[in-house]
Amino acid sequence: MAVGAVRVGLVGAGPWARMLHAPMLAGGPETTLAGVWARRPEVARALAGAHGSRAFGSLEELWDVCEAVAFAVPPDVQAELGVAAARAGKHLLLDKPVALTVAAAEELAGAVDEAGVVSQMVLTNRYSPLGRAFLAEADGFETVGARCASLSGALLAGSPFSTPWRRRHGALLDVGPHLFDLLEGAVGSIEELSGRGDPLRWVSLTCRHAGGQVSEVSMSLSLPLAETVFECVLYGPAGALAYQRPPDPAAALADLAAAGATLRKEFAEAVTSGIASTLDVHRGVALQRLIDVAARSLG
Repeated sequence: MAVGAVRVGLVGAGPWARMLHAPMLAGGPETTLAGVWARRPEVARALAGAHGSRAFGSLEELWDVCEAVAFAVPPDVQAELGVAAARAGKHLLLDKPVALTVAAAEELAGAVDEAGVVSQMVLTNRYSPLGRAFLAEADGFETVGARCASLSGALLAGSPFSTPWRRRHGALLDVGPHLFDLLEGAVGSIEELSGRGDPLRWVSLTCRHAGGQVSEVSMSLSLPLAETVFECVLYGPAGALAYQRPPDPAAALADLAAAGATLRKEFAEAVTSGIASTLDVHRGVALQRLIDVAARSLG
């Protein structure tokens, strides 16, 4: 373990924990994977062992060996356990969406504020080289309108991400936070939105931003596509400015690993300094409110 590395415990051992959290936290030098807890002990042991760490039989035991906790669990579980971790004085690395409801998200934010701990959201587009380059260019781009989409087969049988909470709630809760966050980062805050569709099939939304720009958002997790689509295109007097996650799986994994390295470094800096980034739990609450408005507009 590197001297001064932040000791981070991991709650959850599912596909996202295996793909991002565990290798990121164990990859150092800014952090070390202090331990893993999951509902299924055998899965926790396997993941911990693969990254030179150990599994714990209870959350209290995990709290004892770490300064911070990363969550890779369903959003309702994260909201509940995040409150417990904050009250135990642990800094929080939170997945999106931060909760299932606005009330639960606000309760978690309140616990974070009361405990005085640092929180940070795992909004991967904000940390990847491609995402940061896009947002830097967008800062000087005059946008009139935008179109963004996240389309995949994540809910189909055989996908590692076809998990119970995603099959129940669909695209709006899963990929909605990514799309809303990227849009607001590129175009400005969303002041109004409305939509049509079914989160388990296809959702289309229209948003009006604070500067008067209009954006269109499409999302689905139920399409048998050869390649996942995640893109955002800005349009204005200068033409178009586009962001697209790499459709090639190997390139996408490399981009995710680079995002993880930046996230790890910046989370460790936030924990060490005690100063959270703007992508904290309150950002998660703001995104939860947009999800809630969108869901209610669908009827």
